[in-house]
Amino acid sequence: MATGSTSAYSETKFYLLLAIFAGVWGMLPMLTIKLVPLDLSWLGLGVISFSYGAFTHAITFPCTDAVCEVWGARRARLMVYFGFLNYLIATGMVFIATLMPASPFWAQQNEGYVQLFSLAPRLVIASTIASIVSQLADVYLFQKIKELTGGRHLWIRNNGGIIVSQFLDTAIFYSIAFYGVIPTSELPKLVIGTFLVKLVLSPVSTPFVYLTVYWITGRWTVKGDLAATPIAASTADNASVPTAASLASPASK
Repeated sequence: MATGSTSAYSETKFYLLLAIFAGVWGMLPMLTIKLVPLDLSWLGLGVISFSYGAFTHAITFPCTDAVCEVWGARRARLMVYFGFLNYLIATGMVFIATLMPASPFWAQQNEGYVQLFSLAPRLVIASTIASIVSQLADVYLFQKIKELTGGRHLWIRNNGGIIVSQFLDTAIFYSIAFYGVIPTSELPKLVIGTFLVKLVLSPVSTPFVYLTVYWITGRWTVKGDLAATPIAASTADNASVPTAASLASPASK
């Protein structure tokens, strides 16, 4: 397996990760409107509510991190765009379903269905903006940290990207979804409390990223598209062309 060529890795495994990623995004419109209580009294924040979809969305970050590690930021961003498209399609389909007439024997259930899914456009908009911004930020930071570290220390770029992107995801979502709905003084508590929980859970994703990269490549870390940078390519070209000095040197024979 060529270590410098991302085309050497299984496309089937990429499409499997893409399917998981896009599938989760397709479920987010239905999961975002579910609010779950979280007791953070031990932090002095009381009982807060968080969107179940926000935590479900968190499992997609290891997918993009693994793809960014192996195939590079460009393909990871492509995953985000596909997921976002799936999200929009699912949101549109759910909205259309609320407008469709119901069978007479299902009229009572339909009232609950419509109330549940048609009264949450603000949550869906908040989730849409927060998800796309946080995912693109995660890919960008992951790649930048990888460049700065020369491809070393996968755990640093995994956690660094996720921590920042999860803060963005939390702050954007709750600011849009609940500003004016809950007391303004409570909003920072909601953001900070939810982010702290995500911060505690963030390291949990690291082993999954390592295992996924190993599953794809047979190695714990890879250069990915760093191997295709102009500097790397230039170095490789220079190394492959013998110089006059090397031809004349007895040590080179």
